[in-house]
Amino acid sequence: MKKIVLVLAVAVATAAAANGQTGAKAPTPKAAHQIKAAPAAKASAKKATSTKAEVVSTDPAAKTITVKDTSGSNMTLTATGGAVVALAKVKAGDWVMVTHTDTNATRIAKVKTTASKTGK
Repeated sequence: MKKIVLVLAVAVATAAAANGQTGAKAPTPKAAHQIKAAPAAKASAKKATSTKAEVVSTDPAAKTITVKDTSGSNMTLTATGGAVVALAKVKAGDWVMVTHTDTNATRIAKVKTTASKTGK
């Protein structure tokens, strides 16, 4: 009886050791992959800027807005998050403050036009 228990204990210990060796290798590549992904997310968050611009056009179906900034440059942005709801509330000619990354608008808010703009 003692020999059977001893054989079973050795078998279980061997299986556990083999399983422990193969399990330790799997997290290393996954952890390296996760480390590479984190800086990219932080980089895009740092690039978010706010721009005062005039709405040129909107396309709620495509979730896009084209705006012209104060220097006269047009840019087309894809609305994401809360900007999708705000997209339905603006029209061509409105002045807005757009918080955006390179291609995505994350916030769109109407701003009041100045007296010089309304006097045209």
